[in-house]
Amino acid sequence: PTGRPAPAAVGPLCSAPPAVVVAAAIGAAAALANSAHARRTARRAAATPGAAAEKEETKAELVAVSMDAPLDGRLGVAIQEGRRTISSLKHEGAFAAGWRIGDVIVEVNGQATDDNEAVKAAVKAALDTHAADGSPLNFVVRRLVRPKDTTRGMLRMTPGAGGALTVPMLDLVKQLLVDFPIVLFLDGTVRLPNGNLSALAARILANADVGFKAIDCSDERYNPGVREAVEALAGEYALPQLYVGGQRIGNGYDIDALEKEGKLMVRLELAEQMAPNPAACA
Repeated sequence: PTGRPAPAAVGPLCSAPPAVVVAAAIGAAAALANSAHARRTARRAAATPGAAAEKEETKAELVAVSMDAPLDGRLGVAIQEGRRTISSLKHEGAFAAGWRIGDVIVEVNGQATDDNEAVKAAVKAALDTHAADGSPLNFVVRRLVRPKDTTRGMLRMTPGAGGALTVPMLDLVKQLLVDFPIVLFLDGTVRLPNGNLSALAARILANADVGFKAIDCSDERYNPGVREAVEALAGEYALPQLYVGGQRIGNGYDIDALEKEGKLMVRLELAEQMAPNPAACA
């Protein structure tokens, strides 16, 4: 959802249940011990040549997008010619308003839109109504919902070609926390971390045998502005920063302490079983 492609996997943004809570984690610890073993066994089997891997199909769901006011008199998005599909975000506020590239507009202010002409007419009517009485603009879109990703890998926020982002990096980072249950922001890469704390966090996650995504905050070519976005979200400049289920776990010292107390693994295992909570990422 930038002027460039969405965050791309290197080597590999929604409905969500509640975020992980400590009380639930303690009560579920025994069951998790058994389920963790089962999932580890399944992962090893899937990695074995010839192992059958059943792929989950990408599904679509209807999502409501409500705008209290237009963005500079418009929706802030581009609609693909001949289709009702959002092809790009033209205004930096479009992402925060709820739009996503690929959304198909199926309803505007309660009026069904079967083609582009219907969308144009309905949007014009909605804008005119807002100008007259301040009514919000309400849309229903069909959005693809991709299956949960439990693989590991580094993520790049941009293709590295330069140019300005059409979506604030902070919004992109928040979306990552919605898309992936376990996200580590570190200095360097998982294989070549810069600094002892980043190395420690990467090692702890690798040994935990859970799927996670990591972002190199020192890579200004592919991740420009990520360090500042993470600082704004975490409230501190320190790296690494770990997020589980959309909630901030903490920096390297916090990660180390939780791991030594035996509490981190329970949080990680629970997060793998549920989608992150968007409210926790706001």
